[in-house]
Amino acid sequence: MNLRDGVDLVPASARHGDASLTCNCQGEAAAHPQTSQVHARAPVFLTDSRNSDQTTTSPAATGSDEDRRGCCEQTGEHVRNESVLRLGPVARLKVSVCRQPLPTVLSLLADALGAAVQGVPPEWRSAARRACPRAAAQALSPACGSDRLWLPDCLSPSPLDTDDVPAQLDRAAAVTTEQLGEELTKRFPAGIPDAWQRVLERPAPFIDGYVHAAAGIWSAFAPVWHRSRHLLEREVERIGIAAVTGTLDTALTGLGPRVHRTPEGLWLPGRAAGTLDLPDRRLLLVPLVSGTTAAVLGLGGKGPSWIGYPVPGLRELADGSATTNHRALDPLEAVLGGMRARVMRHAHRGLTMGEVSALLQCAPGAATHHCKLLEAAGLVRRKRQGQQVRLLLTRRGERLLGALAS
Repeated sequence: MNLRDGVDLVPASARHGDASLTCNCQGEAAAHPQTSQVHARAPVFLTDSRNSDQTTTSPAATGSDEDRRGCCEQTGEHVRNESVLRLGPVARLKVSVCRQPLPTVLSLLADALGAAVQGVPPEWRSAARRACPRAAAQALSPACGSDRLWLPDCLSPSPLDTDDVPAQLDRAAAVTTEQLGEELTKRFPAGIPDAWQRVLERPAPFIDGYVHAAAGIWSAFAPVWHRSRHLLEREVERIGIAAVTGTLDTALTGLGPRVHRTPEGLWLPGRAAGTLDLPDRRLLLVPLVSGTTAAVLGLGGKGPSWIGYPVPGLRELADGSATTNHRALDPLEAVLGGMRARVMRHAHRGLTMGEVSALLQCAPGAATHHCKLLEAAGLVRRKRQGQQVRLLLTRRGERLLGALAS
């Protein structure tokens, strides 16, 4: 399987027009499309969960065709989320879900190298660091800098790739100097930086370091990935329910703490100010089993854009409390999540923020966060009455409850 040139790297980019899974509830077979066709890549950004203030420039947000190629970054501390992925009418979106482990491996790798914090549980982070050979970490140093990880497209996985991780890494090990040089030239049209020029002169240590580090992390982490299967199945079901009930817009508010729904589209982490479009109205969702604040973005390029986000239930998986029983999902909880579904079921009472906090048994700030997400989805509105701020259902919220509440 050859990789196409001219797109970007890392945690996963879906790149073939016929291979994605349109969101449904069909289970394992649907989640792993059977295709051996070429998957091209898109720009990928692995974003640091500590980001907040300073803007960082990302190639995919600039609009230049040359700059949209060969980019895999993990952006870091003090980075402002300012870029918006314009979705247009959500009812016309072709949303896909993919369960592919290599994007998760790369998220763990970036966290283990200290390139970008992904909210990885301490035990998992320690295991990933132990599995990453010191020589490999040193060889990958050119890819790490300014709280980010950048890898050329020819080394990145595709979320739609049906091969196992070892086979994908074998292909990465076979990348040629010519492929690497072509992508670095496209990524750095003003001149390849010295560190990358040294990689180009002697690519073997860098490529071998990447392959060995990813292989080591996968070997250590594969049991966790397999234990997460029920969470991944539930996420496919959650998005499928949202798609068939016309509530996909609401489900897109739950793509982790680093991606936010706005009236214009999705607000993305670690990007320069600007807007991006979905060229073919396709969006691939890639659940990550790495960290609770992980965010991996593949945007631009020739294929569908994709967003990697923490699979719901990750905390329970990490602390061992997650159940492997795949009980039937409550539709409202599937779309909104348990906490926000509880708020919706009681919102007809005109709850105050204090009552919401008591209902959820959480801190006021967390209660406000859930209410803001529901408000952003157009399901509730907040109205001040005297000294109190009360939560009121909108007509859209009432319709959602009528359609999904059991």
